Amino acid sequence: MTEGKGAGISTTSLPRLDRLPWSSWHLKMLLILGGGMLFEGFTLGLGGGTISSIAKILNLTTLESSVGATSAFLIGELIGAIYLGNLSDKFGRRPLFLASMAIILAGALLTILSFNFISLAFFRAITGFGVGGEFGATIAALQEFMPSKTRGLYTGTGNAVLFDLGGVIASLVAYFAISTLPINTGWRVAFGTAAILAAIILIARFGLPESPRYLVTHGKEAKADQIVSNIESRIEKKKNIKLPPVEPITIVQTEKGRFSTLFGKYKKRLILAWILNFTETWPYYAAFGVLPFIFTKEFKYPGAHVGLLLAVITAGGVLGVFVMSYLLDVIGRRPVITISYGVAGLMWIIVGIIYHFVPFGGFVGLLVIVYFFTYSAAGILYVQIGEMFPTEARSSGLGTAIGFGRLGGIIGSPLLILLLPKTLSEFNLLPIFLITGLVMIIGAISEIVIGPELKKKSLEEASKITGGDGKA
Repeated sequence: MTEGKGAGISTTSLPRLDRLPWSSWHLKMLLILGGGMLFEGFTLGLGGGTISSIAKILNLTTLESSVGATSAFLIGELIGAIYLGNLSDKFGRRPLFLASMAIILAGALLTILSFNFISLAFFRAITGFGVGGEFGATIAALQEFMPSKTRGLYTGTGNAVLFDLGGVIASLVAYFAISTLPINTGWRVAFGTAAILAAIILIARFGLPESPRYLVTHGKEAKADQIVSNIESRIEKKKNIKLPPVEPITIVQTEKGRFSTLFGKYKKRLILAWILNFTETWPYYAAFGVLPFIFTKEFKYPGAHVGLLLAVITAGGVLGVFVMSYLLDVIGRRPVITISYGVAGLMWIIVGIIYHFVPFGGFVGLLVIVYFFTYSAAGILYVQIGEMFPTEARSSGLGTAIGFGRLGGIIGSPLLILLLPKTLSEFNLLPIFLITGLVMIIGAISEIVIGPELKKKSLEEASKITGGDGKA
């Protein structure tokens, strides 16, 4: 039940959605809507895997390469997440998850045409703007369709694994494009594959429905009932079952604006979402963005082969996502998020202390372990954030939180680049890893202090403010 002032709507549509068994229909929704996460991982993987070639062709400094490929993308994400997330709560999930992917497609095509630092940064920012819109519209839509008992497992695993899979595929694409094609052509071909991926996802999304939760919240119960009935019919026929009846619930339409709701009684949860996003974005975007330079400049590893290393490290994160997402629905959101952030933070610090005393292969192996926990934090984070806010402000909550979080990458990536030492000695990479580790530990502490436990609750129950926030 959503609290607020306004007329109440009695509905069975939402509890009927929550009692649906997992099915091929849910898998289709997960793959098509999660395609936005696949694309983000893909385009960021391309950035890391091609950055050395781009820097040579466009005559960029190390700092310009980082800003053009990563920071500009994140600035676009920040703006897109806030602006398009707000529009998703106003106009619906479907119009925005179509529009955001169309913007992504345009940005990917334009990136191929980059000819200097400014053009690269601008086109990457356009792509990031579209990806930012994905967070509000698609993550909200996914959570609003998924059954409550398995929402943590499937949305956490699905989004994060697709993100990681995108990174792995992109790293391999970048490797083969850079190593087999002329240097001026290889990276452009790599980004051309990103445009093809965006076009495929966009076309697939035209067959998806609007979120019934959005429709009910906006007084369109009949349309929501029609969509849910269609889903039920497909699942009953596919599984040869008869779904049991449910009791109606009452949804109270709020008269407050979206930001009045968020900055009112939800401000504590909003602050938590900001902190968790910032402290997760820093290690992923900032540290992962600086790793190619550490490999090539500190360890003299061939730039053309960096994509393979990133693929190995990313693959390690996939296992972490599976394990931690499963535990979300077993032991709960708060302990799993705390463990992921806390252990990742400690591992970053440990790597910073001992990296000089292990061979290069050992260093890469340690990073695989680090990203087991770092990636899992990124995956499970969005499960909790989407659950913390009511339907009428869910996309805005996701958008503002994720937009704020991107500051971690925007600030962190150039800062860590500036901290890169001129020469390799025993501890001169320690500041990079120490800062990153401490940032993640702050995230763990914030979850302990503020985080609510929302395991296996319906979105209507999870989004209610209770005295249990910050308690196990």
